[in-house]
Amino acid sequence: MKDPVANFWGNIEGALDQGGFQYILEDLVVKVRAELDDSSMTAQSIDRHDSYSNMATIAQKDGLEDFALALRFAND
Repeated sequence: MKDPVANFWGNIEGALDQGGFQYILEDLVVKVRAELDDSSMTAQSIDRHDSYSNMATIAQKDGLEDFALALRFAND
């Protein structure tokens, strides 16, 4: 299975051109969540539907640097 973050970055140009950015961002969050244990702080943040900014902060603390970077890109 392809890394969800790599897939996000691979599809971003087309999504921005076609207005599908929100879709690929939501897809990224769903796929990353599926890979996380329920005890993960990032998983709990996703489950609470925290803002992308808050998710990014928590993901970084969890060591999910690439995911945090993608979320911060979405927030800019």
